[in-house]
Amino acid sequence: MVLLKVNMGIICGAFLAIIALSQSAYAGAECASLGGACDDGGWDPMAKLDEIGTGKYDQTQSNPNWPAKSREKRWNMSSGSEEPLESKPPVSDQESGEADLDAQQSSSRWHEIMIEIDEVSNSDVLLDVSESANEHISGSLAIPYQKFMEGDSLKSVPEIAEILGNAGISQDDSLVIYGECLPCGGGPSASAYIYWMMKSLGHKNVRILNGYVQDWREKGLPVSSNARVRPAAEYAPQFTDQLIASYDYVKNGRPQVVDARPIQEYGSGSIPGAISIPYESVLDGDSLRNVNDLGKRFSILDKEKPIVAFTNTGFKGSVVWLALEIMGYDARLYSYKDWMANQLKEQESSGTQG
Repeated sequence: MVLLKVNMGIICGAFLAIIALSQSAYAGAECASLGGACDDGGWDPMAKLDEIGTGKYDQTQSNPNWPAKSREKRWNMSSGSEEPLESKPPVSDQESGEADLDAQQSSSRWHEIMIEIDEVSNSDVLLDVSESANEHISGSLAIPYQKFMEGDSLKSVPEIAEILGNAGISQDDSLVIYGECLPCGGGPSASAYIYWMMKSLGHKNVRILNGYVQDWREKGLPVSSNARVRPAAEYAPQFTDQLIASYDYVKNGRPQVVDARPIQEYGSGSIPGAISIPYESVLDGDSLRNVNDLGKRFSILDKEKPIVAFTNTGFKGSVVWLALEIMGYDARLYSYKDWMANQLKEQESSGTQG
């Protein structure tokens, strides 16, 4: 798979794919990729939730109490038992101190990644990645996120570098990304995905605006119908694959795998061993939840192990990846389409050899 297609001889190694795969590899993702829910045909999410982990959908789960514990820990639901939930031992002073330190570190990372409207300075380069925006923060550059994409996948590293350079962006700029994906229902998926792209290009000084153009306007700050035009620059990427998961990396069982799709899709089939944390669960309206809320939603995860977050194409999965980054997890982004395509290849290969 190729998320950013890299020309051989220019950059060694491929920018691993998140989404450039045939629809035939995974036809069931088609409706999900449009941001909507598939027809469930009477699908019962609670029944499916109890089936997950029993072997019907996931052969790798060995704990028979996993479905109940999953509900209890992630969703604060009853385990389905008539008996009261097991009481937990009191938190020790050491555990409490560690939790406080972890919260402080997460808060610090929040401010490293997110920037508030009143913190933006004249030295920052604002980049609006919304599609078809008719209003921008005054002085912003505008590159709709679709311009970086070819179909469902990102363009090659050299192509993206050329787009950024033509817009007057260099690798040394202090970049602030904002914008929405309106076809996706709004929210930070567009800015989170382009932030992930920029970090994969090795851009060091890049943050996401905690707000949108309407929030800027409501503070009495200037907006404009025209985007800024800067002289062309040269963008020199320093590509890294450390934020991208490959099929082999996921399959080897080393990372924890987070399915960020809606729970209905998770119940219909997922990567074996995947934990359901829908991308909507890390949002409060069209913004990321605060670090305390994110900590609760990620409490089922082991912070000492790497994590792979995925959705069908990876686009909305970038929101969960972003939240994991803020909370200090070693996280990578992946796509279910790539998983299904590689599974199909292996099945075809086995059939041929057989």
